[in-house]
Amino acid sequence: MRTARSLLYAVADRWDREKEDRPALKPELGLAKYVATNNAIKIVDLAMRIVGAASLSRKRPLERYYRDVRAGLHNPPMDSTVLHTFACAALSETSL
Repeated sequence: MRTARSLLYAVADRWDREKEDRPALKPELGLAKYVATNNAIKIVDLAMRIVGAASLSRKRPLERYYRDVRAGLHNPPMDSTVLHTFACAALSETSL
């Protein structure tokens, strides 16, 4: 969670400070969403393994956390788009 939080706050800070360069921050915004969403999924999945079947009960907050973090996978930018953007950037940098 610390990694995701640090990345998210760093990108948000740049968004606030670099108003004229906001379009160039699009890849970093996507990366922040990718890292935050995927780390949250790992954390909730681990918590659910520890708790067991009771974690699936709608009466428990863990079930809601599970649904909430997984919903991040269905909101843009999609993981594949973020990875594609960074792969293209990496390939462009190596050809210089």
